[in-house]
Amino acid sequence: MHLRLISGLLSLSYIYVGLTSVAFSQGPAGDTPQPLVNVSQIRALTLEQVRHGYPVHLRGVVTYFDSASPDMFVQDDTGAVWVEWLKDLPVAVPGQWIDLWGKAVQENVSPDIHTPRWTVIGQAPMPKPRRVTFDELASASVDCQWVEVEGIVRSAEVPAHTNRPQLVLEVPGGRVFVRIPDPSGIPPGLIGSTVRVDGAAGSFFNQKTQLIGVVLNSPSFRYVVTIAAAEQDPFAIHEKPIADLQGFTLTAQPKHRLKIQGIVTAQFEGKKLYLADDTGNVSVETSQASTLEPGDRIEAVGFSGFMDSMPVLQDAIFRRIGAGPPPAPQMIKPDEAVDDKYDAALVTLDGQLTAQSVLPDEAALILKRGERTFRAFLIGAPIGSKHDLHEGSLLRLTGICLTDKDAEGKLKSFRIRLRSFRDIVITRSPSWWTRERVLSVLAFVTLLALAAAAWVLILRKRVRAQTAELLRQKDELAVALQSANAATQLKSEFLANMSHEIRTPMNAIIGMSTLAMDSTSQEEQQEFLTDVVSSAESLLSLLNEILDLSKIEAGRLELNPIPTSILDVVRDATNFLKTMATRKNIDLGYMVSPALHDQVLVDPVRLRQVLLNLIGNATKFTQRGSVTVEASVESESEDTICARFVVRDTGPGIPADKQKIIFEAFRQADGSISRKHGGTGLGLAISSRLVGMMDGRIWVESTVGIGSTFLFTARFSKLHKGSTTGPPLTPAAISVI
Repeated sequence: MHLRLISGLLSLSYIYVGLTSVAFSQGPAGDTPQPLVNVSQIRALTLEQVRHGYPVHLRGVVTYFDSASPDMFVQDDTGAVWVEWLKDLPVAVPGQWIDLWGKAVQENVSPDIHTPRWTVIGQAPMPKPRRVTFDELASASVDCQWVEVEGIVRSAEVPAHTNRPQLVLEVPGGRVFVRIPDPSGIPPGLIGSTVRVDGAAGSFFNQKTQLIGVVLNSPSFRYVVTIAAAEQDPFAIHEKPIADLQGFTLTAQPKHRLKIQGIVTAQFEGKKLYLADDTGNVSVETSQASTLEPGDRIEAVGFSGFMDSMPVLQDAIFRRIGAGPPPAPQMIKPDEAVDDKYDAALVTLDGQLTAQSVLPDEAALILKRGERTFRAFLIGAPIGSKHDLHEGSLLRLTGICLTDKDAEGKLKSFRIRLRSFRDIVITRSPSWWTRERVLSVLAFVTLLALAAAAWVLILRKRVRAQTAELLRQKDELAVALQSANAATQLKSEFLANMSHEIRTPMNAIIGMSTLAMDSTSQEEQQEFLTDVVSSAESLLSLLNEILDLSKIEAGRLELNPIPTSILDVVRDATNFLKTMATRKNIDLGYMVSPALHDQVLVDPVRLRQVLLNLIGNATKFTQRGSVTVEASVESESEDTICARFVVRDTGPGIPADKQKIIFEAFRQADGSISRKHGGTGLGLAISSRLVGMMDGRIWVESTVGIGSTFLFTARFSKLHKGSTTGPPLTPAAISVI
């Protein structure tokens, strides 16, 4: 009797949907649109129709509900849709047949139902699941629908931030994440088994509306049916040598778990192991929290995969079966390291330190031997805190060799990941004659030579005034004087670039500090300390610019795009320099195209840094006239917009032969003018690199005596809200996509 009642309700609802489907069109002109009565009508709406919400009244079955996400899916006979759930709404239960009211709103890539209210009118069976492929899930063509997939369970865990079981399912063509809000926990023996899972299809997108993962939302583990159970003892399967694991290709790797055995050569962050046996070396990824020591012998069971075109054992479990002495590394030369057989191997090699960088959680060394340059890095602590390393030192390093390949899979370089400070041994300290000391000595000798030359010139002038012989040598003396002036100019430029910018503020700090300590007048002390602060700020500005340039060159500076209006960035940068322009009686204004008033994904700090540099230079070098800032659209696509920025001034102009070198570090168009106004010669170099990171270019058009126009372009992503049917996955889960 109960089943007949449910069947009758379903039939009546389908008749209701058919009879009322004519209400999809608008009513009379000016009337409120008639409610949509099925999901297919919702998905047929245009973006303009759902911009402010379109009324919906439909009947369907709840296929999935999780208040923690929150996520709610409803499906009728025409399709399925995601429903917004708020805490003041009743709790839905999968299998409920509901009468649903709401508004169709598109905030992501497809319409959803917002501001819902509903009444439970009965219970209904789940829709018949549709068997789908990974490509269908990835295309979002079955988004929100009740579907069925079949695959092998790679991992099963309960992430701490969601407290909901989560499976990773290997299916033909890719991996599917399965979320199951089941408080009973994960059934034992699920990993490695072949299962069939029913659930509501979903996708994960980033801010650029790019697919980063597919997910199946299953109400409970009763919708997870085991087709082929995994081995009761995963370690009982046949063992393979590591070389056989490395022999698999991207198109022929096994989908079932494999077992290998080897000696631990390194363990990092508790989740990355490196093993070696008599046939080769391999990286093992695991979430098992157990500490191992180099020399331990373990068995590891996991799935064969690839990371950076190299084989890796993923989603692995392991057990310790023995212990031994730490394994001996292989002594190799840098040229030998670019070989597949040394990838993931524990090696030792020598090199001369050429540079080093220290970040809060990572330190890197750049070494060279012969013609080969390579990088060694240590994550977790700065190297400099434990070692007195200097450029030119000869080092012997021990660590895991990681090879890098190009797009065609050809080996091109390698890195050494150090395990601890003990992996660094200084075999020879650098010579006292470092580059800095040689330059200092040369500078001192040059000053002595110039002083001697000046004294000789004075003596020659005295002799010329007393003898007629020197009068006949006037032409030769003029040539010598011209050569001396040229040498002096070259010396001045050299000293200005290499030492003046740092020594001047340092001398000022030392001198003013000494005067402040000797003075008993509070006013004099205040004046001296003000000069100290000003000099320190100049020195800090130079160091910050050098640090920015160093980060960019090392590839450590990343853009941080956030929703921002370009109009706001231009206005902020212009207003910041308004006081300087007003003080010089210069007109400073800006014009921004209306198309750039909307928000796009911009790193406002770095875009403002480029604009401040260009506007500041224009204002600094312009003595009269105006400085104008313009921003317009150069090109546009569905997902991106390319903006063109122009900064015009009426300054002295830049000679044609100097217009390219000004974008190089420590190069300025006119040294005398630059010294008059200050500057390090790094601003335009940093701006050029930042513009390159924004997928743009920068150049200058200038006429001497008329003014200069600096132009640059930058490409930004339009603001699209990514579609998601639940909370973001854990970083570890996403990294395996």
